[in-house]
Amino acid sequence: MGKINKYSLSLHDLKVSGNEETVRKIQSVLDLYEVPLTVHLVFDMPLVPGSILSNFIILNSKNQKLEIVFHGLKHKCSRNVSKLLSFYHKYQAEYLDDSDELRDKTQDMFFNTTSFLYTNLGICPPCWIAHKKNKLFFKILDPIFIESLLFLSFSHKKVFSPVISLGSPNDRELFFLRKLARIIFILTQLFRKKYLRIAVHECDLDKENSMDFFSGIINKLKKRKAQAVLLKSLS
Repeated sequence: MGKINKYSLSLHDLKVSGNEETVRKIQSVLDLYEVPLTVHLVFDMPLVPGSILSNFIILNSKNQKLEIVFHGLKHKCSRNVSKLLSFYHKYQAEYLDDSDELRDKTQDMFFNTTSFLYTNLGICPPCWIAHKKNKLFFKILDPIFIESLLFLSFSHKKVFSPVISLGSPNDRELFFLRKLARIIFILTQLFRKKYLRIAVHECDLDKENSMDFFSGIINKLKKRKAQAVLLKSLS
């Protein structure tokens, strides 16, 4: 069983409106794990020039400690979507909705953000799932990559990369999610090119056992000399 070549740590579901609190949470994860961090940011409002959050993002993006991924506008979907996967997405999969209004607002926010930050962004639909029309729409925006549960799709290639994620405040769910994450970690080492994604969610931050679990995974990767990279470099 070979070692994992590269891995990327992400922090999901923080909101632009959180401003200083969002910065505090990002910094806490940077300090705890001491690796580059990809932040999946929910753009419930535009980044404000000169705000604590925008200044923090610009500074840490320049020194390659941080990158921002576009993670939707509200991280909630309607009750009109298929109920089949509701146990998984809990009505947080925003881009399961087939909505021209949602696509128009997303396009405006995405392009305004890339213009403000002077850089292109990756896109990750909440819960890594989206309606087929929205999947086509994301390609039109020409992001650095489009993220799904098993793949990163760059313009020139598609990279297989499993995700280790917990993302639940429920102790009963976490028992099974930790077991699944351990299985994914072991199986990833069997692939020829071993690229692993680790996804910390905002709800994990208040669960000491969850944060300790991720610490254990990252410490193993560090000992095995796996390279920690930003998500855009996971190729």
